[in-house]
Order: sequence, then structure tokens, then C-alpha cells
Amino acid sequence: MLLIDSWYTAFKAKLQAIACHFGYTIQEAEDIVHQFFLDLLQKNIPPDTIQHPEAYLVTAFKRKLIDLHRSQQRKGSYLEIESFNLPSTQEIIEKLETDTALIHHIASAYKKLPARFRRVIYMKYYQGYSTEKIVALTGLTHQTVYNNLSKGIQHLRQHLKKDAVLERLVNFMLCLLP
Repeated sequence: MLLIDSWYTAFKAKLQAIACHFGYTIQEAEDIVHQFFLDLLQKNIPPDTIQHPEAYLVTAFKRKLIDLHRSQQRKGSYLEIESFNLPSTQEIIEKLETDTALIHHIASAYKKLPARFRRVIYMKYYQGYSTEKIVALTGLTHQTVYNNLSKGIQHLRQHLKKDAVLERLVNFMLCLLP
């Protein structure tokens, strides 16, 4: 069980990003990943049998997406899922930094947030502070910081989803947020 927990922590975001890439919403991606790890727990995999956990998990997850596609007849070919390779974080950041339309949309949505949400989002994602550091600097409670971050991200999603062209990219980006 401890092995599966460490895999979940290490690879959850990557697997969610793969699911989002193929048209699942963030909530669907989270559900699929959770079910995937629950299925792994039930298999009782001996820890010594898997040499490369990332390769094993990505391949098994792609197969799960193929099975879901077949059962739900989702868009996209299972051949695309099989050959998909997630770009590195650096490649994603470079692409996003050069997309001026996306930057404008995100900045516009960010400016529409209430000040309390903007403040904690800025401290968390732009200044890189931990939740504990934000609590110490602002005097807010841990729960208030968590709630403001959560609600702020929800508001960003709502504002950004209004633009249908960016919806898939937004889902992908928000999957990468911790």
C-alpha cells in the first residue's frame, strides 16, 4: 500500500494531464486517476516486480483510457493515446510564455478575482510560497488560505471556460497545479 501511495503522489498530475489532453474534464481526469490507483491497490502488486514505475503506470493508464474510450466511444483514436508522449514541463512553460492571447486571457481572468483570492494565488504560484509561509506572512488561518486558493482557482476556471477555444488548454494547465 505504501508503494502505491508514493506512486500516486509522484505521478498523479502526469496521469491527469494525459487524461485532460484527450478531452476529459479535470474532474473526470481526477476520477479516472483515482479509480486507476484503486484498481492497482486491489491487484496487490509485489513491489519487487516493477523496475520502472513511471513507464509501467503511464502504459497501464493509457490502456485504461483505451478501455474507457471503447466503452464510452469518446473522441480520439486509441492509436493516438498509445503514441502520446507528454511534453516536458520546460517545453510546456516555454510554449505558454509565448502564447500572448492565452496570457491576456489569464491576466484578464486573474484581474476579475476578488483581492483576497488574487493575494494568495500570487503568493502561492508566483512567489512560490508554501501554505504555511502564506499563513505566517498574512496572519490568515491555514483553512482560510486553503479556501481562498481553492475558490480562486475555481473562479479562474469559470472565467477561462467562457472562452471555448481555450477550455481544453485551461483544463490541461489546471491539472498541473498542485
